[in-house]
Amino acid sequence: YGPRQGIETCASVEFMLSCEMLLKIAGDLTWADRCEDVAFNTFPPAMTADLKGLHYLVCPNQCQLDGKDKSPGIENGGDMFSYDPHRYRCCQHNVAHGWPYFAEHLWMATPDNGLAAVFYAACEVTAKVGNGRQVVVETRTRYPFEDTIRLSVGVEKPVRFPLYLRIPGWCAKPVLRINGNNTPAHAEPGTFLVVDRRWADGDSVELTFPMELRLRYWPRNGNSVCLDRGPLTYSLKIGQKYVRHGGTDEWPGWEVYPTTAWNYGLVLDATKPLARQFEVRTKTWPADNQPFAAEAAPIEITAQARKIANWKPDERGLIEEVQSSPVKSDEPVETVTLIPMGAARLRISAFPWIGEGPHAHEWRRPK
Repeated sequence: YGPRQGIETCASVEFMLSCEMLLKIAGDLTWADRCEDVAFNTFPPAMTADLKGLHYLVCPNQCQLDGKDKSPGIENGGDMFSYDPHRYRCCQHNVAHGWPYFAEHLWMATPDNGLAAVFYAACEVTAKVGNGRQVVVETRTRYPFEDTIRLSVGVEKPVRFPLYLRIPGWCAKPVLRINGNNTPAHAEPGTFLVVDRRWADGDSVELTFPMELRLRYWPRNGNSVCLDRGPLTYSLKIGQKYVRHGGTDEWPGWEVYPTTAWNYGLVLDATKPLARQFEVRTKTWPADNQPFAAEAAPIEITAQARKIANWKPDERGLIEEVQSSPVKSDEPVETVTLIPMGAARLRISAFPWIGEGPHAHEWRRPK
């Protein structure tokens, strides 16, 4: 185990589908949260941003994507990291199913003749509700990069039906507006907010999920830490150099090498709120509507960090495992940039963190 171990691209797709099926069977929204976690953070960097290449393994920490055998540092032998349109057997087929499966499960029918918004993405759904009347609901949103979802209802005649709106497990205080009016939103995280009313043509719903910063610690993985905001996990932005690695001009293969330092530990201060330790910056939405790309990511977060001089790749170019945090470092404090994990082909997502005193550890070179 550890953040340099990876998940197969096929497994990301099948995990998402399994969560979608379990949600339909059990109605437990835990499965929706787990599906989104993989869909937004792990699945996108399995492919190049133009979707023409994929690789076999996606790891939380990957500093170099070349074609060399990384075993026994990882459990798979051979070329597992370089991007290629043909090499990885089953993954070429499964990778194309991930987003269609996800889109198929954005909306679900409910036993009381209602309609449930299970996942949020720009879409339009046509369904029968109430006493069998047809309704069209259009969703406009840039979630998970933005926090607001806007729905518009289209019906020939007014019809009463319950509209179920999923509240993610990380959202404690959703904000609801119906036809521009603030409406009480009484729903616990990880449940449905149900709006049961008579709907008319042109009715609108605006749902906002305030996105707070959160830290997650991993005691079994060197007590490393991840930074989350809403459903997105954030990774160190590492400069990328793409080097041609087989394929054809139309369907090229690529190796990806770092052009900037990646061996950082975060500088955290338990006495300060996270909003004072990290700065969230929004950027212009990408013109090609592909937000899962390092230079086009519409959100960046700046953080304070120090380099860990002894943290290096091993002899096979595989990132060394994280060691126990807190970690000592005499390097100067730097401001680093984090981007959504799904946009980072090279990434550090499970960070060591810097400390001092008797509880801090020296980072030692492996023997």
